[in-house]
Amino acid sequence: MEPLALYVHVPYCVRKCAYCDFNAYSGARPAEVETFVDAVCREIEASPSQGRPAATVFFGGGTPTYLTGGQIARILQSIKTTFAVEADAEISSEANPSTVDAERFRAMREAGFNRLSIGVQSLNDRVLQQLDRTHSAAEAVNAVEMARAAGFRNLSLDLMFGLPSQTMDDWRETLEKAIALDAPHLSTYALTLEPGTRFERLHLGGKLDLPAEEDELTMYEHAIERLTAAGYDHYEVSNFAKPGFQSRHNLVYWHNQEHLGFGPGAVSYLAGRRWTNEKNPAIYAEKVARGIDLAVDSEQLNPESALAETLIQGLRLREGIVVSRLGVRFGIDVERHYADRFSRLGEKGLLNRTNGRIRLTDRGLLLANDVAIELLP
Repeated sequence: MEPLALYVHVPYCVRKCAYCDFNAYSGARPAEVETFVDAVCREIEASPSQGRPAATVFFGGGTPTYLTGGQIARILQSIKTTFAVEADAEISSEANPSTVDAERFRAMREAGFNRLSIGVQSLNDRVLQQLDRTHSAAEAVNAVEMARAAGFRNLSLDLMFGLPSQTMDDWRETLEKAIALDAPHLSTYALTLEPGTRFERLHLGGKLDLPAEEDELTMYEHAIERLTAAGYDHYEVSNFAKPGFQSRHNLVYWHNQEHLGFGPGAVSYLAGRRWTNEKNPAIYAEKVARGIDLAVDSEQLNPESALAETLIQGLRLREGIVVSRLGVRFGIDVERHYADRFSRLGEKGLLNRTNGRIRLTDRGLLLANDVAIELLP
C-alpha cells in the first residue's frame, strides 16, 4: 500500500490572531485539553486504516505546543502504535514562540519529532503587535535557539507580508533576520482577509491600513530574489528550502495524494473521498466517546474534479506537472480536456508548456489564484 500522510489538529491557542480563520479556540482549561488528548488518541487507535504505512506526520493547529510535551508525545505514540510509521518518516509539529520551552522541545524530540515549523510571522515587534501575536521578535529568535539545542536540525519559519502598516523596509528587515537564523526552510505568506476574522471586520469598516497591491507584489518579488540569492530553492509558490529540506508532508497535499486527519475539523482524503471532522472540540470528544461517525461533510470526487484539484495544487510547485502522468492517474486525456484553457493561460503569459510539462511562468506565480479559477471544473 502507498504510504499515508497523517495530520493531527490541535484546536487550542493562547489567543486567536486577528487574521486567523482556522478551527482554533483560546482559553481552554487543562481538563478540556486532557479530554481532547484522550479523544484524539481513541480516534487514531480506532482508524480503519490502522497498519497502513505512514511516511509523514504533521501536528498543526491552533497551536500544538499549547499541549504539554507529555501530551504531544502521547498522541504521537498512539500514531506509532496504530500505523506503520516509516523509520525515516518526517514527523513535524507547528510551534508558537510564546508556548515553547526547552523542556517541551526535548520531550518532543525524544518522542520522535524531527521537524518544527515555528510561527514567527515577523521579526519586527510593531508588526507582531498589529497581528495580535503573543510573542516578541526576541522570543521568536529564542525559540529557534531552543529548538536547535534540543536537537532539531530541520526547522521551518513562517513569515507574512502585506500586513497592516508593514513597510518594505519592515519586510526586508524580517527577511534578513530570518536568513541570519539559517533555518533550512522558510514559508512566506501574503495576508489574506478571511471571512469572519477581526481583520476582515476592520477592513470593511475602513480601519485597516494595508499596503497597496503593487507594494505587496513588490514584497513577494523581493522575497523570491533575496531568498534564492541566499541559497534557498523556490520550490513552491510560498515555500523556499535549502537542498534536502523541502516539506515532505506538504508535498503530499500539492500532489493531491491520500492523507488522514485526526482531531476537531481535520480533513481526510482517501480513495477519492474527502471528509471533514466535527469542528467543536467538546462535541468531537463526545462523538468519539460514543463511537459516532465524526464526518460533518463528505464528498466523493469524480475523476474530473480530482484532476482539476490535482492540476491546481500541482501547479503551485515550481517544477510543474508532467501531463501524461495525470492522464494515466485519472484516465482522462488532459491535453484534449484542457486544450482551450491551457491555450488561454499561455496567451496571457501565465502558463508555460514544454516537453510534456506545464508550469506557471513568473507572472503566473503572482497570479496563481487567477490560474486556479480558470482550471476549476
